[in-house]
Amino acid sequence: MKPKSYIEQYDHYIPLIYLVLMIIGLYMQLNISAIRTKMDFFYRQSIWFGLSFFLIWFAFKVINLKKIRKYSILFVIITIILLAAVLIVGRDVKGAVRSIRIWKINIQPSLLARLVLILYFAHILDKHKRVLGKTTPKFFLKKFSALIIIPAIIFVLILVERHFSTLIISGFTLLSILFLAKIRMSTLLSILGIMLIIGIMIISFGPKYRSQRIKIFKKYSLFYKDAKENNIEVTNDYQIKESLISLSAGKFFGTHQEATGKHYFLPEAKTDYIYAIIGEEFGFLGTLVILSLYCFLFFRAMKSSFIQEDFFLKLFGFGLSMNIFYNAIVNIGVAMAALPSTGVTLPFISYGGTSLLVNSFSIGLLMNISAKRRIL
Repeated sequence: MKPKSYIEQYDHYIPLIYLVLMIIGLYMQLNISAIRTKMDFFYRQSIWFGLSFFLIWFAFKVINLKKIRKYSILFVIITIILLAAVLIVGRDVKGAVRSIRIWKINIQPSLLARLVLILYFAHILDKHKRVLGKTTPKFFLKKFSALIIIPAIIFVLILVERHFSTLIISGFTLLSILFLAKIRMSTLLSILGIMLIIGIMIISFGPKYRSQRIKIFKKYSLFYKDAKENNIEVTNDYQIKESLISLSAGKFFGTHQEATGKHYFLPEAKTDYIYAIIGEEFGFLGTLVILSLYCFLFFRAMKSSFIQEDFFLKLFGFGLSMNIFYNAIVNIGVAMAALPSTGVTLPFISYGGTSLLVNSFSIGLLMNISAKRRIL
């Protein structure tokens, strides 16, 4: 008879912060849906809310983290197939094809790809952990070619889907994993340089809307102080203008029920710019609370991962933590005009089934990583 184990202890702060963010998200969806006279989005989000608890339980209680890594290449293959399927039978939404419809449910494989790549990187780096100190650019290219080829294939498919923001978040998450795995700095700088060159080329020679977003960013950026930038002629800057108006209108304590942003002034109020609605209704204090919750969640998840003796679990936890945190920071940065506009939702708060389920599954995995087990 195989020995059984039970969870003796785990980091309770991780599910607690997650639950608080989920409740805030559900309230905001109800708040926005009630004003816009259509409750469908709130009802759907409530269903995702319920399903997410099953995924957390499954990731926390059922999944064996030491065994799941054996199937990492299988998950990579499935992800590539799903991404390719999007390009064939995917739904076109506002000029981008990012999702496929399965059983009346829209699924975005690109969000799942971020999770699969984290698992794959942690598995490969742990497998070759004895040679990580020798990872010069030439050695890395020879020994860890799989960490270049596999992400390249996935990233090209995602790029064709016009989901550039996912590439940015995933790229920096994977680069951070390499840094924490103590890959040589010369190699990290080489990878970063290549990433920046490719990013600039994609923006410069890709669809015009990307370069237009950079122009909008230059005009409204939190960091630009030159008055000449105000004379830049741009189009499609309505969202960021309304986002800044909403944030500034909230002042310190917020306008509460007098908020106007949710009254169709911000078209993407329930997704990309929900942080601006929070800022208008609950003020600077409310946005600070939200940001603090993400920072505390990041701290607890990183702390739980750092104390792991298993190198794979440590890297896997690091990657999951940074994936959620970078996602939140990008969304918040866009709403504040601290970063160029991009289509990224706010984890656990914005509307979206795939995002909520994938991030909830990540929380379950982080709880699993933090757990201490006793053998019966």
